[in-house]
Amino acid sequence: MKWQWKKFAQRAGAVAKIVAVAGILAIAFTAGNYIAAQKAALQGANSPGIFEAHGDVGTVLHPGSVEYDAAKQTYTIAGSGENMWFAKDAFHFAWKKASGDVTLTADISFLGKGAQEHRKAVLMVRQSLDADSAYADVALHGNGLTSLQYRDEKGAATHEIPANVSAPKRLRLVKRGAYFSMWLADERGKFQLASGATRIALQEPLYVGIGVCSHDANVVEKALFSNVSIEAQPESPHMEGESAATNPLAPLTPSVTLYSVLETISIDSSDRRVVYIAPHRFEAPNWMPDGMMLLFNRNGGIEKIPLAGGTPQVLDTGFATRCNNDHLISPDGTQLGISDNSQENHQSLVYIVPIGGGAPRRITQKSPSYLHGWSRDGKTLAFGATAISTSTPFP
Repeated sequence: MKWQWKKFAQRAGAVAKIVAVAGILAIAFTAGNYIAAQKAALQGANSPGIFEAHGDVGTVLHPGSVEYDAAKQTYTIAGSGENMWFAKDAFHFAWKKASGDVTLTADISFLGKGAQEHRKAVLMVRQSLDADSAYADVALHGNGLTSLQYRDEKGAATHEIPANVSAPKRLRLVKRGAYFSMWLADERGKFQLASGATRIALQEPLYVGIGVCSHDANVVEKALFSNVSIEAQPESPHMEGESAATNPLAPLTPSVTLYSVLETISIDSSDRRVVYIAPHRFEAPNWMPDGMMLLFNRNGGIEKIPLAGGTPQVLDTGFATRCNNDHLISPDGTQLGISDNSQENHQSLVYIVPIGGGAPRRITQKSPSYLHGWSRDGKTLAFGATAISTSTPFP
């Protein structure tokens, strides 16, 4: 009987040791799961959604943050910073590295009333995380102003091309080769080109992402980014010039839409401002004498548009319905000289019409002839022609 109790005690001790070891393993397993979960949460916080990381760029007084809602796939970015302008930036940035052609798209809305009308929420392609890095972005301001902003080299001044559309909900930044352009969605959700392109030579890989600047170093502002997408593909062969930026979704092909952009350029700052954009060719803008209107030719007609933008109006040129890009306004602002090939053998001839429109008066007798200049006294026109005089007086 004594022997049986001793054997039972030994077995009980062994079972206790096994239970103790199992308890230790269970605790270790639970702790391991907790640590793994914490690491995953930390990794998720540092690498929100489609982005690799986020952080403040430049000097900020208040650290920024990114909250990613995986269920809704939205990003709430809080950012401080004095500005994103001149030669340096200060903002909060969520980014991933990418190379080649890039299309960055998002719906953007600000949260709260905001302390500054020029707080910014941006879609950005950036050379580095340095405060003075070269970059291009589409920036939505708190007051609705929307611009293609860019710094074409490290430490250079920032420039912008404001769109003639205010407070769009869905924005897109397109990089094609070295060219960047801004696209904004209309009320139907269809994207339209909203700026001319700008050329910035960046070295890959690039930092591509979304960010917020409060425009006040003492304030933190928030913006919500939703339906965010980044499409990157190897750089494809492109057409020469700014037309390399006109297709936001695919490599350029002969069937790509041609866009024409009418912009004004500040002589002091070299900043550009969009007046009018259309998905076809128009050309040869001329300033009206009052400086408030512009003339250009399209589809054989002459059109005028306010400097502030709007819908162009066709100027009455009578039978002259095949006007080309050789047109001038008289020095006194009362007449418009045009070159038109709608008559006779359909070769260009020079005519004069009233500045407000009306019946054309023929000036040159032989064709082809193309208007090129108007003397200051308003009495002589210069024109290009074949084997005939290149200037003529007219009453």
